[in-house]
Amino acid sequence: MEYEPMIQSVLDEIDRRITEDIGADELARAANYSIYHFRRVFMDLTGTPVSSYVTRRKLEHALYELSQGKRIIDVAMDYGFETHAGFTKAFKKHYGYPPSLYCLRMTASPPEKVTLNSVKLKRGGIALTPYIIEMTPFTVAGRTNRHKISNVKRTADIPAFDFDPGSDWEPLLSDTNRLFSKSKHCEVQMCYDVDENTGEFLYFVGRGVTHPDDLKNILPDMVRHEITGLYAVFSTPPVLDDQLEQTIRAAWNNVLTEWLPNSEFEYDETRKDYEYHDYRVHGWYFGGKKQMDICIPIRLREEAGRKARERDIEFWEDEMKLRGQR
Repeated sequence: MEYEPMIQSVLDEIDRRITEDIGADELARAANYSIYHFRRVFMDLTGTPVSSYVTRRKLEHALYELSQGKRIIDVAMDYGFETHAGFTKAFKKHYGYPPSLYCLRMTASPPEKVTLNSVKLKRGGIALTPYIIEMTPFTVAGRTNRHKISNVKRTADIPAFDFDPGSDWEPLLSDTNRLFSKSKHCEVQMCYDVDENTGEFLYFVGRGVTHPDDLKNILPDMVRHEITGLYAVFSTPPVLDDQLEQTIRAAWNNVLTEWLPNSEFEYDETRKDYEYHDYRVHGWYFGGKKQMDICIPIRLREEAGRKARERDIEFWEDEMKLRGQR
């Protein structure tokens, strides 16, 4: 197609000037097209408006910088977002969750060279389809300790706390089996309260307390969380023990880079995400293979909610018309 070389050169130019303020009008002038024609051609060939593509590409580069331990405010300034709030707003609008969650859960790679064949968001890792559920409220109780992100090479390594004999999780859970013996067997892990200046966060390990008799056994020094509300639950595929860590990382990658950015939902920051480990993670099912769940608190995006309300109004208007004709 005659426009493909021109659009490819524009993609290359955007990458060369990724930290600059890049406007669609100057890209159109450089390509020697009217702004209207340029925008239409760019949209036709990439599937993305020019301004949205530039923002997305800046965020992809910024993600890598964040994964290397740079502060969010410094990354925001480097890529032209001017303020921490401006960067966070753009990030949440595109990805559906705050940048601190990405810092905790992902280790990014340097952005690859973009071609027209790869310009749309790639589907990587494991393709997971969640089930959406309004959680029956339940309590989790356990203990926390403080970690620094750099100490664990970002929390692509945090799930590995489960499987590393030298890690801190075991003493945190040491007495929960005895205290909550009547409750369903499940372990819950959370990472939260990220300090963007120091890179420190709280790592929580606890047990589900699902039996009323066990609630009175929660000790004063334990941390307690109430799980409730709407969640997207992703079950990792059953794998052998030596594949579990890699599978959990790939699952988080799919959730944060693929499912949330492209869904009608966004991350609900008023509640906490968690990893859920029950009997499946011990390999007692699936012929010795292991499985666990990633649970993401969600709410409907504002735009999706608006469209849903419009559909409801349209439905009831049509329904009233039909009733009036009977």
